[in-house]
Amino acid sequence: MTTPQRQASMAAAERSTGASATGRETILPMSGRESIVPMSGGEATVSGPSIHVIRARKLLLGGLAGGLVAAVLSLVLFTVLDGTRGLASAALASAMVLFFYGVGQLVMVAFADAGARTLLAVSMASYTGRVVVLGLVLLVYNKNADAFPALWPMAIFLTTIAVVVGWIAVEIWVFNRLRIGVYDTEYVSPASEEDQQ
Repeated sequence: MTTPQRQASMAAAERSTGASATGRETILPMSGRESIVPMSGGEATVSGPSIHVIRARKLLLGGLAGGLVAAVLSLVLFTVLDGTRGLASAALASAMVLFFYGVGQLVMVAFADAGARTLLAVSMASYTGRVVVLGLVLLVYNKNADAFPALWPMAIFLTTIAVVVGWIAVEIWVFNRLRIGVYDTEYVSPASEEDQQ
């Protein structure tokens, strides 16, 4: 006779070994992927990234598209307004913003399946690292300003704002279109809980 406790322990053992109840397939979790590998021939193999990784990739691609559009528009505008100096200024600002946001979102894709504490620690480390890298770039530029062509500060400022707004605006637009299920439990008033006891 199989008791409920025995069934629960058998199910836990099957989950820990990766064997399914049918014994014909094995589910293998792998860093953001869940693959179904057949144990007997003739069955299809299904694998792919988790829903968290898919959503993070969509946010990355959407933000990158918005940032690149804003960067191209800024490059054209400031090249027309000030030639080579405007082009160099807009290119520097675009590269810095795209690096900053791109690396940050790539880290989110890589750790999309991690727990909340791990994700917080990784995102803070990533942010600190990106700020340090940008600070070093600006320090090198400041120390060797005469070796670089003169840049136009207003072009750098406006391009930075435009690329940041382009990235975030499209990322928000993509986020609003992600299919994220929300399941609320039915409300039970405290009075009815006391009645049941």
